[in-house]
Amino acid sequence: QDSWLIIKPDGGCQGRGIFLTSEASAACSHSPAAVAQEYMARPFLIDGFKFDIRIYVLVMSCDPLRIYLYDQGLARFCTRPYTAPD
Repeated sequence: QDSWLIIKPDGGCQGRGIFLTSEASAACSHSPAAVAQEYMARPFLIDGFKFDIRIYVLVMSCDPLRIYLYDQGLARFCTRPYTAPD
């Protein structure tokens, strides 16, 4: 099975500029500020839709460790059912 990379450009939002590639060289040549992540071949789905869950954390100090967790998270769901890349 081929490994896919998802390339996310710097400063992007709402999925703009994101693309999939199986070539690692495309990740390097696209933008020096882009992030490349391994694409999950079998992502977790809820009723066939991809989703992400975010929590917000503020790290005030590492030694001693002092962390604040915001009590309201965020769940986002895709608007179209998931289909695997070709």
